[in-house]
Amino acid sequence: MKCEPVGFVVREEEYRELEGKEEIFQWDEELRSKPARIEIREEYCDGLEGLREGSFVWVIWYAHLARDRPVKVRPYKDHRFPEVGVFVTRSPARPCPLGLSLTYVLKVGECSLTVTGLDAVNGTPVLDLKMYYEGLDSPKKVPRP
Repeated sequence: MKCEPVGFVVREEEYRELEGKEEIFQWDEELRSKPARIEIREEYCDGLEGLREGSFVWVIWYAHLARDRPVKVRPYKDHRFPEVGVFVTRSPARPCPLGLSLTYVLKVGECSLTVTGLDAVNGTPVLDLKMYYEGLDSPKKVPRP
């Protein structure tokens, strides 16, 4: 299986190595709070039609800088925590390094959109965008036994 990106993240903040929970929290918060532009590849620009400022969009991205593919990790790279299964963490280092961010749309351009809430770094490949629908995406709507 091969996934081609529909676009790429463009932002001023460059990637930096992080160590420890506090530094990771601070970096994630900094990224999410600042606007990021997603440049859409020309052949997919029409896919933005109907997207409006003020809406929420899921951004599915590829953690292209993650070097490891672990099954167990220490949360926040903090050695005070025991290792746990990667599927109970938000670590970008995982068997299939996909990221998922719920973003708020600030601006829609002809071939780009500007969002907040994105915790992906400059140059990150964006694999897909999906509208957030409160009725579909709310945990209250998920059937429970």
